[in-house]
Amino acid sequence: MQSALPKFSEREIAQAWAKITIQLWRKNLTRMKIGQNSSGDLNRSFKYKVIAGSRGNVDRIEFAFNYYGKFLDMGVGKGTKLGDRPVSRGSRVLADKMLGQVRKPKKWYSRTFYGEAQRLFEILQKEYGRKAQVAISENINDNSIK
Repeated sequence: MQSALPKFSEREIAQAWAKITIQLWRKNLTRMKIGQNSSGDLNRSFKYKVIAGSRGNVDRIEFAFNYYGKFLDMGVGKGTKLGDRPVSRGSRVLADKMLGQVRKPKKWYSRTFYGEAQRLFEILQKEYGRKAQVAISENINDNSIK
């Protein structure tokens, strides 16, 4: 019994996933008001590339965007190193009182990316399961004709 759902190649699935991931990043930038007063370079800088092998299997998906976007996500930048960020809640509160206004992470990138990577894993898992089911079914049908 074959599914009525359209069949997509691994490359098409990866491209659609990458586009959705970038849309979510852009939505996060707007929601968190990141880059609103600047030129919007980060928002326009998003690009992706799906790299597939000779049989069409996706080897990797590469994303590119302005590098400073990662610094915003981590809450680091000029004068604030990642190691300088207080670890515990108590030390963060104390540091904020002692240092005044400190940079805070704006998690526009990492949470979305890792959540979407898990979603891609689930999609591909179902797709590989469907392909295996079709292959087994076709093999059984071919053997029953002989």
